[in-house]
Amino acid sequence: MLKQTEGSVRDFFFMESFWQGIKKRLQVEIPEKAYRLWIEPLEVVRAGEEEILLSCPSQFFLNWVKERYVTAIRSVANEMTSNPPRIGFQVSPPQTALPPSSKPEQFFLPGFARPGCLRLNGSFTFDQFVTGPTNNFAFQASLALASDKNMHNNALFLFSHSGLGKTHLSQAVGNYLIKHKPAAKVLYLSVEDFTNEMIASLKTSKMESFKDKYRKHCDFLLLEEVNFLSGKETTQTELGYTLDALFNYNKKVIFTSSLPPKDIPHLGNKLKSRFSSALLSAIEPPDFETRLGIVEKKTTFLGLGLNPEVKAYLASQPFRDVRQLESCLIRMSAQSSLLNQTPDLSLAEMVVREQIQERQELSIKAIKDLVGKYFRVSAEEMISKSRKKVHLNPRNLSIYLSKKFTNQTLENIGQAFNRDSTSVIYAVNAVEKGLKKNPELSRQVHFLTAQLEDYQKVASFRKIQ
Repeated sequence: MLKQTEGSVRDFFFMESFWQGIKKRLQVEIPEKAYRLWIEPLEVVRAGEEEILLSCPSQFFLNWVKERYVTAIRSVANEMTSNPPRIGFQVSPPQTALPPSSKPEQFFLPGFARPGCLRLNGSFTFDQFVTGPTNNFAFQASLALASDKNMHNNALFLFSHSGLGKTHLSQAVGNYLIKHKPAAKVLYLSVEDFTNEMIASLKTSKMESFKDKYRKHCDFLLLEEVNFLSGKETTQTELGYTLDALFNYNKKVIFTSSLPPKDIPHLGNKLKSRFSSALLSAIEPPDFETRLGIVEKKTTFLGLGLNPEVKAYLASQPFRDVRQLESCLIRMSAQSSLLNQTPDLSLAEMVVREQIQERQELSIKAIKDLVGKYFRVSAEEMISKSRKKVHLNPRNLSIYLSKKFTNQTLENIGQAFNRDSTSVIYAVNAVEKGLKKNPELSRQVHFLTAQLEDYQKVASFRKIQ
């Protein structure tokens, strides 16, 4: 992040926390890929009581954000406080040229990273990761792989539901390597980034350069979201050759996924074997003691003074993932600072109610009923084995919306539709792919999402009353 040029350090700190709170809300409200592409790269360059100034990588990027996302950003800011700061944008200033260095070249996430750094979250380090019975093995295995200590396998496969820490650990490895092994050549990216770069290389006849980058100029490959390899046959083939080359030269790899290798649908046998031969480590939801440790560490980081009763209350809530808990703490920090509210139990209860309770009002049945009514499909047809479009599309949409709006596991969602978790992933992927190409599908999803959000607001209002 660029250094602050005006305003107090305290103002900057709290406005940075406020912006992180906005991002957490937007991450839920807009499609995941759009969030990663257009919201995640925005960084605070100047902040005071009246304005937050965000940097954009290019003028095109700035224009696109202003055209498509500025309304959503300001709307969330208005919801978080009655007197929100102005939010401005600027193009990142050109980087000062550095003298030639003999250090090996580092590679960056396409389109995101600035020279001199990987696109990693600086707070995702090992010392900021709270361990407990459900994640300690994943933590120790990640640290061992990064530090070359007592590790008899060059590959680690971390899998869990979203928001439980697998990305934190993957990036912690990257941050550790940058600090302790600066000569190491590290590649951190998602499967989608790998696929897009491969396609671009094919179109521009630069596949040899692409292959050299991943097979010859990489010591550590940190590959996120390998569950999205499902159905990507060309990408699977190229990645398989890449992994062969890396393992032949004793390089190290970390994979993250929302599913274990055996459950990733439409994954070729070669990659399934590669993934399964890695050290497999599941990360389960944290227990109370671990959640309490997360509250303690995060409040210290935010400078948020909470009494033991409030900390215990937050740790006892049934958050579906760690991100929800962190989002509550960020919201409390921003609200107590901007509105001079005491971060007491009543504020904690209000923030938790907004994060959890209204979402729990939505059930898979309610979603199935809404989608069925919209498409005039019966409950029996929704769960039938029919592959007719008239039944398949509403079914896939219901599954997609159930994953988005409920706290249910993939297994529970699958059971509600008479299917297994693999079919759930396939349905979600089908809808996400369709949203990129099919305007009619985008319109349908937008309408149904708005209906469900309205339902949530009414449910929340009734609960408050």
